[in-house]
Amino acid sequence: MLEGFNYSPRISRKVRAIDEDNIKRSPLRKFHKHLDLMFEDGQRKCFYCNEVIDDTDISVDHVIPWSYMFSDDLWNLVYCHKGENSHKSNRLPSEEDIIRLENRNVLLLLDRIEPKSRDYDQL
Repeated sequence: MLEGFNYSPRISRKVRAIDEDNIKRSPLRKFHKHLDLMFEDGQRKCFYCNEVIDDTDISVDHVIPWSYMFSDDLWNLVYCHKGENSHKSNRLPSEEDIIRLENRNVLLLLDRIEPKSRDYDQL
């Protein structure tokens, strides 16, 4: 019923006392194939600084921290440098980052993800 009034994902689970220590995070490597679709030249770029990321320094970041969402949704995941991911920690993104994320998701949705696929539905 709560989700009918508030569009926050999984709000009912959050309102109920959740034992955060027992929530398991899954590896994010499976999202690389979708995130790579953004880079036609094959060079992965950091969402935050827009510089090319070396394969040894790449990290997948939750723009809205995982601790707020408890989910790994494609629309919320971006590439960044490992150091930037660690530095950002659990801070909420700036409004500018949210707008850039929204624009990125529109590009993925319109140009790069197969319509009617599960990934399309996530965006």
